[in-house]
Amino acid sequence: MASSAPTNTRFVYLIPIPPLIRVIVLALAPFFLCGFLFIPLRIGAGRTIESMRVDPLLWLILIGAFALPIALPLRLAFPPRSWLARLEFDRNCVRLVPKPLSRWIGEPSTELCVDAQAREILICQGSRDTYDGIFTTDQREFPYGFRVAARSADGHTRELRVATGVRLSTRGANALRDGITAATGLPVRLIKRKSSEEGVMREVTWTPSERPEHLLALAMLLFVAMPLVGGIAAGVSRMSGLTVITVGVLLWFLQTLAVLLYARRSHEKSRTAMLYWLTTAITFAASYAVVFLLTSTLLHNR
Repeated sequence: MASSAPTNTRFVYLIPIPPLIRVIVLALAPFFLCGFLFIPLRIGAGRTIESMRVDPLLWLILIGAFALPIALPLRLAFPPRSWLARLEFDRNCVRLVPKPLSRWIGEPSTELCVDAQAREILICQGSRDTYDGIFTTDQREFPYGFRVAARSADGHTRELRVATGVRLSTRGANALRDGITAATGLPVRLIKRKSSEEGVMREVTWTPSERPEHLLALAMLLFVAMPLVGGIAAGVSRMSGLTVITVGVLLWFLQTLAVLLYARRSHEKSRTAMLYWLTTAITFAASYAVVFLLTSTLLHNR
């Protein structure tokens, strides 16, 4: 039953950045760092020290030129609170405030009115209910983002969509539930909507599960980067043709093993798994071969 006691508490929930974005951004910092370190490795330690002594201004310029690309990804990966989108709750309103950059280009805040008729607040899984999977038309649950809805006694529901590439975790759901109750004085339920065999959507209790999102994001990044890194390494090390092919096949099998382990862990099945597996073979081979040829040509055929 809803609490009738007035409340002046204001609750702010910061929407975190997606783990995949953070991992990609963090990967840029060592990339530029390696680019800077390539200079002394290329010209040798002795010539580097002599160059620093003779022309220190040049090295100050180089350090400054590389410092910004190294520091900026670190700042973007761990932004201050003021850079994040946020949800603001009080007794009469729920307000979604976009990131400062989005506000600068004209994206407005979105509000959901919580009037006196509201009897409960719902937190619903996903910014929408279903989506079509890749290479299939099967309707699946959409796990990213969430919705905040106000429901009145007559069953009328108004909702606010929070679209983000983050799955709401158990910790985040508990923080939302406690904060919303304190700010609005209304009970909070976690639900998700599932489609029955007849196509009718029904509400069921939703318990967010803790998933290693950062590890999953790192695995996805490694999945994409493996043929590129492998091709560069093969091109730099002057491998023979047979060795290049052997290394490529081994890397692809490691990539395949990672996909199988993830599928087994997530219990996700698809009737087109074989087609997807063959697709990864084609994309891996193409990426690996192109990067190897470019690296080999640029470094050894000048």
